[in-house]
Amino acid sequence: MKKQFLFCLILPLMAFASIDWVTVSIDKKVSIDFPVKPEQSEMSGNPVWTADANNDSRCMAMIIDFKNFGMDSAQVASEMSKPEAYEDFKNGVLGQIQGSSLISEKITTTLGYKTFEYIIDMGKKDTSSLNIMHNKNIFVGAKLYAMNFFEKNGKPQDQMRNQYFRSVKIK
Repeated sequence: MKKQFLFCLILPLMAFASIDWVTVSIDKKVSIDFPVKPEQSEMSGNPVWTADANNDSRCMAMIIDFKNFGMDSAQVASEMSKPEAYEDFKNGVLGQIQGSSLISEKITTTLGYKTFEYIIDMGKKDTSSLNIMHNKNIFVGAKLYAMNFFEKNGKPQDQMRNQYFRSVKIK
């Protein structure tokens, strides 16, 4: 009985440990680890990396270069220090996902850089959809590095999500 109990405890850890994480340099300054090699694409002119490690989660990273909007790093820093910028940013993220609602939010730093973090219920009620989005937006110079981790309702992927978010490296 004890052996079966221990096996049941160790099996999920073994499955998680067997994932060979892949480090991807998404630009000259930033690299992120993905649970599998991500597919690179483009969304609204911005580079995007997406990786599904299993049926219950997805990692996604995107770079938005504010220089494309005529803003340099000083302007981005000034704008992001305003309380209304945080609210506008949050409402913009929520406005892109019809039926979504905010579960939690915070302003923090990642490796010394201003970061906006959200957990969003994307409004899908079925348990087969990736419905919960953990969103981390890191402002570095004139760029925004957005990291998203999607998971299904009732199937949190804490270890994988934490490893993904902790993996970001900024030069």
